[in-house]
Amino acid sequence: MKAGFAETVITPSDGRCYLAGYGGPWSTGVHDDLYASAVYLEEGETRAVLLSFDLIGMNAPLIAKLKAGIGEALGIDDGGIFFTCTHTHEGPEVRRRVRTSSGEELDYLDAYEELLAERAVDVACTAASQARSCELRVNRAWVDENMNRRFFMPDGQWFFVPSYKDLVPITNQYEDKELGALYFCPPGDRHPFGVILNYTMHPLTAGHTTSLISADVPGVVRETIREGLGCLTCYITGAAGDNHPKAPEAGFAETRRVGQVLATAAITRWFDAYLLPPPLPIKTMTRSVTLRYRTDEEMRRIPTMGDGAEERLRSYMERIPSPGGSVEVAFSLLAIGPILFIGVPGEMVAELGQTLKWYSPFPRTYIMYQATESLGYIAHPNAYLWGGYEAEFGQLSPSSVRPLMDAIIDAMEELAR
Repeated sequence: MKAGFAETVITPSDGRCYLAGYGGPWSTGVHDDLYASAVYLEEGETRAVLLSFDLIGMNAPLIAKLKAGIGEALGIDDGGIFFTCTHTHEGPEVRRRVRTSSGEELDYLDAYEELLAERAVDVACTAASQARSCELRVNRAWVDENMNRRFFMPDGQWFFVPSYKDLVPITNQYEDKELGALYFCPPGDRHPFGVILNYTMHPLTAGHTTSLISADVPGVVRETIREGLGCLTCYITGAAGDNHPKAPEAGFAETRRVGQVLATAAITRWFDAYLLPPPLPIKTMTRSVTLRYRTDEEMRRIPTMGDGAEERLRSYMERIPSPGGSVEVAFSLLAIGPILFIGVPGEMVAELGQTLKWYSPFPRTYIMYQATESLGYIAHPNAYLWGGYEAEFGQLSPSSVRPLMDAIIDAMEELAR
């Protein structure tokens, strides 16, 4: 197997953008640069490239545009090109259906999309040019830096934990604490030239405390591993729909602390990582499934809509292109030997991500967040009966969750044959 790593800056050239994730504000400067990280993979006749962007998410038309440029440059079809977004909330909003808090369109999108298209091709080609023969070592660590932000009282009363931080020590819903690590090493040399990491946590330790552009935790992870192991890192956010840092909106000191904890765990577990025996076949698959957008009626059934429901309902529904209509939704699978990455079309919650891990025919399975589309939250069906932010803020109907999960599980099993 051959692999190559590269990264490139994707910070807006003038440092100006509408910060995604909290409905603004406009940025006032740059704290640290945003990056696109690329991993090129080759085994026999199969080639693939994976890009992770420090963006909140991308819609399918932009993904298709960027993939087309990469495909033309490298001669790889769409099925061999994989995207994911780290989901930083301190980067530019790039989803065209989103408006500013005052209803304005985002005037920088055309220029920024061109920058992304250029940089995506450059970083993918650079990664391919750096491809070298390698061995793959793998490990994992259990890192207690995330929490589930959903908290319910016995009577169904809901609390969004980041807004009630006294609840952090007792939040009790599911958390995925696995830090998955892949170390790409020269043959006969255990020191990696590239690392892929996967952790399930919204990267918003700084979050709404700042109006500065920042990659948040993934940026610190990459910097710390570069210092410690001397190599590049492709950071992938897992199924973090309801998994938060334990101290969200805590400022850049917390960003540095959490990033260093994750990076230190990755460096520590490099030393005792397991060398996977060859061959390590690379398998790729992209599939689509017909799902349904949610309706106004389905939204009104959610028990936590409560006070301010009409305004929230309006803001949620205006992001749905065709309420109640059908939509073709893609997902992607990238297997490297016994390791599988699953690209999902939005913000999948940790419970569903873990379900895919449990059902996977691959020993090590990781979710790639906001990979093929940005359709909002994808919650497990029971979540819609309790409500909460993740149940409210999604474009897909609750009835679409089961078909999506079934399609992914069927595709995993087919890929493993």
